[in-house]
Amino acid sequence: MSSENKPGMKLWLKLLLAGSLALNLAVAGIAAGAAWRFSGKDKHWRRPPDIGAMIFRELDPDTRRALRQEAGGRHGSFYKRRHAEGAAVVIALRSDPFDSESLLALMRAQADARQHFHTKVQEAWVRKLEGMTPRERAALADRLEERLQWRGKAKQHRGPGAD
Repeated sequence: MSSENKPGMKLWLKLLLAGSLALNLAVAGIAAGAAWRFSGKDKHWRRPPDIGAMIFRELDPDTRRALRQEAGGRHGSFYKRRHAEGAAVVIALRSDPFDSESLLALMRAQADARQHFHTKVQEAWVRKLEGMTPRERAALADRLEERLQWRGKAKQHRGPGAD
């Protein structure tokens, strides 16, 4: 039998194979992009460390708990308050007619509450620092500096004398 008499590949089969190849390439591209993004080689994707969160973690657990309870206000917890704030924004977005001034007032009140919380955290942290020796503050500065420098990098073991 000569090659001239062989039937060709059906069009639907060609399209199916081309679609499958395109899908495989897309998945491979997404995987490669994610691997590059999270490899630590692309500094553009890494956001800067949040100093507020770093100083909050430096406070003792009782102080953190008290600050979160205060921030929760009438909602009972910080997390319930944040959920209620989000729900209030959704309700305002769905209102008809839309009241932009009410939404702005709501968002300003939420920003004020967050600012009040941040101020309380900063005050508690500075009060903690007032009771520290210069050596303890220097050690704290070293820890914070290390966190700032190591953000997003793989943790490496640093044994005694390593530098």
